[in-house]
Order: sequence, then structure tokens, then C-alpha cells
Amino acid sequence: MSIMKTAAIARNPRNSPGMYGKDRAILCSVADILSSNGHSVQLLTEEEYAKEHSRFDIIINMSRTPSTLEKLCLAQAGGTIVANTPQAVRNCSRRIFTVCLQKENIPQPQHTILNVDEAPPCEGYPLWIKKGDGWSEHPSDVCYTSNREEAAAALANFKRRGINEVLICRHIEGDIIKFYGIGQKFFRVCRPNPDDTKFGLEKINGTPHHYPIDSGKLHAAALAAARCTGVEIFGGDAIITPEGNIYIIDLNDFPSFSAVRDEAAQAIYELIVSKTKEQ
Repeated sequence: MSIMKTAAIARNPRNSPGMYGKDRAILCSVADILSSNGHSVQLLTEEEYAKEHSRFDIIINMSRTPSTLEKLCLAQAGGTIVANTPQAVRNCSRRIFTVCLQKENIPQPQHTILNVDEAPPCEGYPLWIKKGDGWSEHPSDVCYTSNREEAAAALANFKRRGINEVLICRHIEGDIIKFYGIGQKFFRVCRPNPDDTKFGLEKINGTPHHYPIDSGKLHAAALAAARCTGVEIFGGDAIITPEGNIYIIDLNDFPSFSAVRDEAAQAIYELIVSKTKEQ
């Protein structure tokens, strides 16, 4: 195999609240494997990539910044392999991936899209109110509300922050499960550590009951979500109910893989190699 000139673009800290070190660590692990196999690798911030004029064979992308994604579109049009692709990253923003899952009948909590100037729901509580556009960057981007008064306060706070559209989702009792996928073959499932999460919201679901997980069913749902968004390096959260039902509640382009970093880094390397052979 010929030497691949590779760029690995780190995620902007704004898009990586509380996880920047872990996000960067998976990129470094992949870069180490590429280097140990004789390939040329540059680990770049988004600002450094904006100034970069070199052509790369492969770009490993964690960016979510619109200007970086636009530049990656041009690189892709010029023949560079980009993983994840700019369009797949955009499809993983909350509102878009929710619509994608709905179109494909992939199980997710019942939801509605609401303008912050509208009245909050009268019933159905508890409900989650989430920033509609983009990704969660701040703890108040995701709010658990027990009643209409709390929902109204959350909507007012979103409005003050300049957020005009929110996603309102039904709360589902059950165990939260994290999943990680790379391509079609690599898939891992783990239970989150409630003391080591982005915003600590997992604690709201209470003490885990360790309901049995149908790994095959979860894998199929996760792969369907990945296919409809186009993302190849992904992770997410799901709820397992006492009856064993599975609901996808979040889908992330290129998570930190911190629970399975070493084997994930190897799987990402193998995905990249396979993509060069397909080209």
C-alpha cells in the first residue's frame, strides 16, 4: 500500500464541552497507528486547517464548524477521502438526525418541534426540551422539565440565548446505554458512568436496573441511524425499557470512544485503509 498523506482535524473546544481531551486522544491514537504503518500524518486544529493549502489523500474529521465543513466539501470534490464526510456531520445535528430517523421509522422518543414563542405543552410531562439546531454545547442546551411552568422557563431561557427552535421529547423510563460504531463491523455497547459524562444528565434516569440488552436489535437500529445520516464513525445513546424496547435518543458523529479507545483507533485505521482500496 502506498504512503497516505493524512490530516486529522481536531474538534473545536466549543463543540467538545468537557470532552476536548478525550476527543483529541482518539485522534492521536489513530494518528499513531497511521504513523507506525509508515503514513504521513498531520494533527491539525480547525484554525490550522483553515490556513492549510496542501492536498491530502485522507482527512479524518472531527470538525462541526460550518467554515471547516465547507472547505472539506471542496477537498472531497477534489478526490480526498473524508471520514466523516461534511454532509454526514451536518446530518448528525439534532433536528436533522431526528427527522432522518423519523423518515426511516427508526425507534426514537415521541417528539415535536416548537418555536420558543409558542406555549409549552399542557400535558405529557416529564419532557425534555433540547436546542433544535446544531449540537449541545452548554448544559442548558438540554433541559428536563417536570411540569408546564418549568417548560415555560426553559423556553424563555432558550429565547434569551437567541435559540428560536427547540425539540420537545417524551421522557422514557429505562436504562441509558451508550453505543459506538465504525463502518459495518465494529460495534460496542457499554453502560455509562454517571459521574463521567458530558453534562451528567444520565443521573435523571435514576439507578440503572441493568435491563437485558438485545445487542443485535440495538446494532440494527444504530446501523440504520448511521446509514440514513451517512455517518461512518459514530456513537450514540439509547434507552432500554423494562420490556426490552430500544429507543435511539442521540447520535454523535465521531465520539471520543473513551471506553473502547484502543480497539476503536485500530478499527478507524482499518476503515481508512479499506476506503483507499475502494477508491
